Amino acid sequence: MANKKIKNATATKFNGISFKSALEVRIYKALKGEGINPDYEKHTFVLSPKVVSTVPFYNRTPSKGFHKIQGNIQPITYTPDFTFELNGIFVVIEVKGFENDVFPIKRNLFRKYLEKVKRPVMYFEIRTKKELMESLKIIKNVSKSV
Repeated sequence: MANKKIKNATATKFNGISFKSALEVRIYKALKGEGINPDYEKHTFVLSPKVVSTVPFYNRTPSKGFHKIQGNIQPITYTPDFTFELNGIFVVIEVKGFENDVFPIKRNLFRKYLEKVKRPVMYFEIRTKKELMESLKIIKNVSKSV
């Protein structure tokens, strides 16, 4: 089954987990091979909370002309691909193939969110297994000083 949200991604099931791409499966296997038990899409972070709308909002459509849109402003959330704890550091790994148009905005909001976190945290965007291995070396080096 093709993943419509991710360009050229094919949903794949492995170890009872439904991954959104074959690349995510490869990264999962590599993490397990390094003795890491990662959570897949376990944590969802609220980057901008739901807002109860009080300001009249009008939109124009060809069929209705201007019409009032009722309803609240929905929250903006972000669910990273993998999270795990390693040597006292909370690690977030986002596996990236092709970025959609929304991801750069969510990444910036998430980076802002992470600035307020009170524990050691590291964030990586990776595209290959080689980048994952480089990331793990960085995490292990940094964790020595934590």
